[in-house]
Amino acid sequence: MELINKFEKEKLLHLLEYSSEELDDFVKKSLEISKETSNIYDTVLKILQKGYNIREAVLIGILLGEKIGYENAKKEMEQEIKDKLYRAFKNNQL
Repeated sequence: MELINKFEKEKLLHLLEYSSEELDDFVKKSLEISKETSNIYDTVLKILQKGYNIREAVLIGILLGEKIGYENAKKEMEQEIKDKLYRAFKNNQL
């Protein structure tokens, strides 16, 4: 939610008919649900089962997709750096 600007947040609040506090609470609860599984599909289903509507489920699906994508990219970059450092160290010893 930090990546959206004030205007986008206002549109989102209007669409969901939420106050800012309700949106923050929803995101917090959704992230807690997402910790139970690493699968976006399962998380969205759990959110729907809790009584939230499809708009809310789509929103959290987008947020989780962004979060998971970021985490995966971070892990890949870290591994690339480790591999490069290992190769550089190994080539220095030859």
